[in-house]
Formats: sequence, C-alpha cells, structure tokens
Amino acid sequence: LQVVNHVAQARVEADKRAANVEQRMNERIAEVERSHSVLAEQKLEQVTERERKRIAADLHDDLGAKLLTIVHTSESDRISTLAREALEEMRLSVRGLTGKPVHLIDALGDWRAEVVSRLGQANIMAEWKSPADDIEHTFQARSYVQTTRILRESVSNIIKHSGATNATISSAFQDGDFVLTIQDNGQGIPTELDGRLDRGHGMASMKSRAKQMHGQCLVESGPGWGTVIRLTIPL
Repeated sequence: LQVVNHVAQARVEADKRAANVEQRMNERIAEVERSHSVLAEQKLEQVTERERKRIAADLHDDLGAKLLTIVHTSESDRISTLAREALEEMRLSVRGLTGKPVHLIDALGDWRAEVVSRLGQANIMAEWKSPADDIEHTFQARSYVQTTRILRESVSNIIKHSGATNATISSAFQDGDFVLTIQDNGQGIPTELDGRLDRGHGMASMKSRAKQMHGQCLVESGPGWGTVIRLTIPL
C-alpha cells in the first residue's frame, strides 16, 4: 500500500512539474512571438519610411524640376500660374512624405505669408493674429499638410465665392488644442445648400481632413454676415 501511495504521489509531483514546465514554455513562446512581432513591425516601419523618402525624392527631382521649367519658360500666364500652384502642392506633399515634424512657429510663418499674399492679390484686406505666448509646439508632418490644405481651401472659398472685403485669421491655444479660425465679412454660404454647411465649396473635404487629425472643423455662416471656419487640432 505504501508503494502504491508513493507511486501516486510521484505521479502527482511529476504532473505538477510537467504542467509548470509547459506553462513556462508557453510563456517563453509567447514572449518570442511578441519579440518577433515587434521586430516585424519595426522592419515594416523602416521599409515604409525608406519608400516614403524615395518617392519624395523622385517627386522633387523629377516632377518638381519639370514644373519649375514650365513656370519659368511658359509664354502663357495661365499655364505658368497653374504650374506654380502644382509645384507648391507637390512640395507640400513631399513635406508630408518625409515625416519631419514642423515647428509651429515656422508653420504659422509659412501660412501667414501665403494667406496675406493670396488675399492681397484678390484685393481683400487680411488681418493675421498669432498667439502672444512663446510657441514651442511642433506639428507632425501629416498634420501640417492637412492643416495647410484646409487653410488653402478656406482662403480659396473667400476669394472665389464670398465677395468679402476683409478676412481675419487667428490662432490660439485652448485646453491643449491648437485652434485656427478663418472669418470673412462676405455674403455667407447660399441658402440653397439647404442649411447643410458641409455641402459645396470643399466643406466636406475640410471636415474629413480635420477628422484624420482627430480634430474637428466647424462652419458657421449665414446670408449677409459672412462665414467663420474654426479648426481645432489636439497637440
């Protein structure tokens, strides 16, 4: 009987040890799989980053050079203007592909120079208001690109559709967010849009771009009292 008990106890101990070894092996396998997964993700990120930079370089060196040639050699002002706009858009895309963060103070300088110039050429008085505090924040490359395109679309709408004589662009920091407000004194969005301000004039596109940055783009407008576009982006 004692022999039987010893055998039974030995089996129990052996089963416990086997279960313990199996658990440790499973934990080790899971750890190795996690390590392989992390390495695979890092490898994919590295390959993707190299491909982005290659595409950016190709765009800059090939397409950029051709567009620049058209800008300087075309005898048509219209073609030259279109080529210049395409060149600026290409440079913006390249900036987004390189993935380099942009200092907010530099972004504000770029935006101000472009907006004031475009509105001035359209005989629209532009007022630009920047934060008074020191600006130490940075924008991710994609956020910079998306914000630039929203701002360009807003300014294009003012020039083409608003009939405005004055536009005010202001930026501020609120509760950890960057807020960009574009306001004009034009005729407002037409009532035939059935009260849906996300229809027409690229509004849906601007809202979609804001959503991609986990932000929001709000539009307020009415006949006779202009339009206000408020872009809020988390920093």
